[in-house]
Amino acid sequence: MNPKSRHSLALALMFAALAFLLASCGGGGGSGGTAQATGNVALLLTDAPADEFDNIMVTIEKAELLSDDDRVTVMDETRTFDLLELTDARVFAIRNDVPAGTYSKIRLTLSRLELIKRDDDGNIIETYEPKLPGNGKLDLVPAEDFRVVPDGSLVIQIDMDASKSIHIVSAGGSTKYQFRPVVFVDIIGAPVQGNLVRLHGIIRDIDAEDEEFELCTGEIDINYVDDDQREYDGCIEVAVDEGTAIFDEGGLPTDFGNLVEGDEATVYGKFRREDDEDDDEDGDDEDELDDGHQRELKDLELVASVIELGEEGTFLTLDGVALSEADSSDQFDMEVESGQGFVPDTVLTVQLQEGTRIIDRQGNELGEDDIGSGDLVAVDGILDVNEDVLFAALVVLDLEAPDEVSLSGSVDENPDGECGLSINTDTGERSVRADNADVFLVSATDHIGGSEPIEVTDLVEGQEVDVYGSEAGDGCFEADTIIAFELEPAPL
Repeated sequence: MNPKSRHSLALALMFAALAFLLASCGGGGGSGGTAQATGNVALLLTDAPADEFDNIMVTIEKAELLSDDDRVTVMDETRTFDLLELTDARVFAIRNDVPAGTYSKIRLTLSRLELIKRDDDGNIIETYEPKLPGNGKLDLVPAEDFRVVPDGSLVIQIDMDASKSIHIVSAGGSTKYQFRPVVFVDIIGAPVQGNLVRLHGIIRDIDAEDEEFELCTGEIDINYVDDDQREYDGCIEVAVDEGTAIFDEGGLPTDFGNLVEGDEATVYGKFRREDDEDDDEDGDDEDELDDGHQRELKDLELVASVIELGEEGTFLTLDGVALSEADSSDQFDMEVESGQGFVPDTVLTVQLQEGTRIIDRQGNELGEDDIGSGDLVAVDGILDVNEDVLFAALVVLDLEAPDEVSLSGSVDENPDGECGLSINTDTGERSVRADNADVFLVSATDHIGGSEPIEVTDLVEGQEVDVYGSEAGDGCFEADTIIAFELEPAPL
């Protein structure tokens, strides 16, 4: 995925955080003493696909916010997540007693990374456990410090790019895998930004008049108290509007009236303050409150885009390749990717319905006309096994994946006399245009792991780099993202 389109900050952070991260929030660190002003922080996790493996399991033990004077624990519980399950974002922690102030880093502590390959029947055939850099401590260093303001709300989306993080090293006839984590972090300020968030839980406190309910989930422990001093013990307020699509346990469209307290549901949506909608209608939008990132916190809620009724697993999530465009019956064919319980080369018909959401991996709304033959797709739906028809609630298109290519090598001249930057690769020297590229320095040493944004001019001769982009018509390689590696032991 293209980090430029999201103003992403690449960091080698966590591998995990990742949605996985459905983690629990922990208690705070930092100084004690007298009461101080606090704000709200929510951490989300999402991921880019990787072709090399079928599962990338990461175990995260802690997530912290670091400043020059303080360290605040946002999540402190061991959790294991599959990074490749994420076509959406997962809430990994919500905490509303984070001390107000300026923070410079997000630190993730990992304890294990497991790479798994499966055969066409889904059986594990190979497992690898790369060494974790920095004894599992990975620091994310944004281009700019971020602020938690008193009674403010800050949402941090962590996007782990698995395909850029796992490197193959061949030596002595054997293949080894090296973990050099590449993570993009977005500071989300405006309401209803970022990727769709996925939460599964039990429906409570249905408000039929306002079409709201609480979704109580064991996926996260929420340290959050709203303006009325109600404690949210693992529950999130969910709002339904005219754009929300609801599907019953059979995968067919239904309405709010069919929600039942005590039943389970999966919700895809985006966060906002409860009064954001009113502010927008009144034209009184004060999002520029503090450095463009935060505004006064009211009650945080999840605006539902899709609601799937039923226990976890009622709706299948299948990855595959579209074999056709959507036809006049709102159907397209999809070849199911191996390792998902289907025989190789299985083709299903995907039935789009009233309310079916079609989005890209960044959460942008798309339409039926955007589905094309050869597109990578992930479909949430209910399978009619008699007809081999998958009734879809959510379709995610990965439109950018086929176009991106990469170069690996070392920096030669910077700048060079041709396109701007010369790279020595195994197949010869290439000239790279990097005028609009995002450049990140990734550390993967015994001392620390992490990454931070740098300038193209900071790249030095001999430095190892991976360059992602496309071939330009003038012979230059047009770079979107450059990952530079610092592998020498960091000073103690």
